[in-house]
Amino acid sequence: MIQEYLVATDTEDALKLKRNKNKSVFYAGGTEINRLNSKVDAKVAISLAKLGLDTITDEGSYIRIGSMVTLQKLVESALVPQWLKDAALFCGSFTRRNMATIGGNLALMSDQSYLAPALLASRCRLLTANLTEGGAYSEDNIPIREYHAYHQQFSGTLILAISLSKDSRYVGTKRFSNSAQNSAAVTVGFGATQDNEQVIDHVRVFTAVHGSSVQRLNAIENAIENGELTTPADVQLAVHQAVAALDDFVGSSAYKRYIASEGLAQLFAEFLKGGAK
Repeated sequence: MIQEYLVATDTEDALKLKRNKNKSVFYAGGTEINRLNSKVDAKVAISLAKLGLDTITDEGSYIRIGSMVTLQKLVESALVPQWLKDAALFCGSFTRRNMATIGGNLALMSDQSYLAPALLASRCRLLTANLTEGGAYSEDNIPIREYHAYHQQFSGTLILAISLSKDSRYVGTKRFSNSAQNSAAVTVGFGATQDNEQVIDHVRVFTAVHGSSVQRLNAIENAIENGELTTPADVQLAVHQAVAALDDFVGSSAYKRYIASEGLAQLFAEFLKGGAK
């Protein structure tokens, strides 16, 4: 339970407060921190509201999205690609979309994340800030796959912005739940490029499975790039065998593997048909 609420004056101040306060957490939109039965265990909230991280800008070859941009702002922006708007709209509550932020949703890396599978599939980059062991302030620009693979090691890191390339990469995402307000059993993201010779490259396949984490299916990616999986049916079968899933109140492990495989097969089919970028 939050017992102390602090407002950071700048990025370095936020990081210093995080380091010096036991059981502290960065406070963005607060939708997870304030949620009933939230798994966030913190006593100190450090607000990022005054850091100016809530803008979306066109930087020429890429779009820069500040980490405090809300899901609703993503939906309304003319600069944001449709696949990311689709992911933001997975959050069915207008009120929550006006509170929840892209940085907060990504930082949690939850199996219920609306955005993580799609952002991971996009191969976007993250601008982050941290303090060295000696207390010096530093910023870095890292691939999102690194943030996912070593997520625990980034627990003290602050996401400043998400950088989306304007290249012709295909990105697609799907979410499967009983309703927009229910917990998702599975959310999937698929991304890839295809040149004029029909060579498929830079494949990314991710699935967030309730109770099991956000998973990268590396073997599926490699098999598609190597020409071993060439049809949606191939992808469906391979994903079904590769996804890790557990039985719980949302559904059986067999059901989760089924819808994950079907969802990714559908996205692969859309990609092969030259679906929207």
